Amino acid sequence: NNNDDASSFLFLRRHRRRLGLVFDPRTTVIKPVNIPATMGYYNLSCPFEWYKYSCAAIQDNESDEQVTAAAMQYYQQHLTEIWRSFDSIFNVQINPQKPKRIFMTGDSLLRQVFISIACNAFSLNAVERSEVQWREKWPCPQGIAKCAITGGQHSGFDAASVRFRNGMEIHYVPHDGFAYSISSKGEPDVLQRMKRQVDDSGEIDFGTKTAFPPSGPMDVLVYNLGAHRNPRASRAMLNSFASDIAMPLMRSKSEQRPRIVYVTTPTSHFKTTNGQYLLNGMNDEQKQCVNRVTHNPKAELEKQILKSGVNVDVLLDYDDLELGALHVHKGDCLHYCMPGAVDLVGARLLDSF
Repeated sequence: NNNDDASSFLFLRRHRRRLGLVFDPRTTVIKPVNIPATMGYYNLSCPFEWYKYSCAAIQDNESDEQVTAAAMQYYQQHLTEIWRSFDSIFNVQINPQKPKRIFMTGDSLLRQVFISIACNAFSLNAVERSEVQWREKWPCPQGIAKCAITGGQHSGFDAASVRFRNGMEIHYVPHDGFAYSISSKGEPDVLQRMKRQVDDSGEIDFGTKTAFPPSGPMDVLVYNLGAHRNPRASRAMLNSFASDIAMPLMRSKSEQRPRIVYVTTPTSHFKTTNGQYLLNGMNDEQKQCVNRVTHNPKAELEKQILKSGVNVDVLLDYDDLELGALHVHKGDCLHYCMPGAVDLVGARLLDSF
């Protein structure tokens, strides 16, 4: 059963040196013969991974090991579905009529989905070109006792672009500018810029802050509002996105209009009344993660306003009320360990293209 699997996973990892084992959790399950042995990533094996989301890299006690094991087990349990999505996309050349250039814009939550797609594709040798704007300095979360990476690769990036061998490319840009001291170097408000473009020409583009220039017009827009706004501000921005950007584009008869995909905000699993992070501060107990919450207020608001086929082409739901054990923990009950829950969402996003 699942408990036995997790216990065996932890035992082998803890005693790997005494048993003479080379530990790689990707080999702890028997994969179907059609899944390449290289499929997957772990412990910063992928050049796009962030240190703060790699639970294997930041673990320093037995509780952390259990979190890593749970996330890895979830990834392994869904590996066939994940592989099927990647195989259907990256083992064929993109048809000229199929979506080719994808623009992802949001906050760190959607950036995790970008990282997942890039890492799984990298493990399959599907990446042709990439440009990642790693920062020289990126602060570590407070919950990490011994922070090993504070800048450069695996620390943190704002924008990133990947072109794949099949011709597809994905560009991620933060929708509210770049983080910390260089916020002015990013695009301060992607939604407002796209609204102006719709008003002026009826079309939208990638802007000027992608890590490398796109090869042509946008085929898919992937958006997520993120977790940093209160309900009133979130409602206003979602209504603006739907009425000022998405619906005018969907009504357009232009063959160039992009497919519009909205990814719901992942569930927070903090030990609060509704699982949400409290902006006015939280104590140590409230910063602990619970395994399950009854609802996700942010996703419920998004699903109330946005409807597939009405004001977005696809509304992709995280569906993660019971996945609280898979978060990074260490005071972070919003971002998930990677690999883990994000990878299934990334695979489903590929299917939506």
